[in-house]
Amino acid sequence: MKQLNHKEYNHKKKKFPIYLILDNINDIVNIGSIFRISDALGVSKIYLCNTNIDFNDKKIKRVSRNTNEYVEYEIYSNIIECINEVKKNNIALLALEITDSSISLNKYKFDKNKSYAFIIGNEKNGVSQEALDLCDESIHIDMYGNNSSMNVSVATAISIYYYIDKIGG
Repeated sequence: MKQLNHKEYNHKKKKFPIYLILDNINDIVNIGSIFRISDALGVSKIYLCNTNIDFNDKKIKRVSRNTNEYVEYEIYSNIIECINEVKKNNIALLALEITDSSISLNKYKFDKNKSYAFIIGNEKNGVSQEALDLCDESIHIDMYGNNSSMNVSVATAISIYYYIDKIGG
């Protein structure tokens, strides 16, 4: 067995009909990680809402490995405007949030003929109520330990990978 380097590993490049709406995510490490995850997993586009991000910052360049140069993104100062714009493209909106009506990720039935936008919430407060009010549904990752949540970038990676697996990516 030999570990392959980037040039030796001939992976297929592919984009999936999955979008991310980041709702007031402020940690530069989380944003950088989400860009890197999005590049690796073929996310079509990231919408950054209610955040101040400097893509020239050394930390984000290091964490993201400059994937903001490959992953399409758009910045909005207002999440409502962003969601309304995304809805115009007939994209289903799923909040990645534990709510009184959320569906477990492993029970959610993804339609491979549909496009989805996962709304990913703030590190401390989760998805804002104003965003939740505009979502089609809410999904959550089942937890088995003492905590009821996990790091936002980790939860994002799990959700995207699960989606790709379920649609036959």
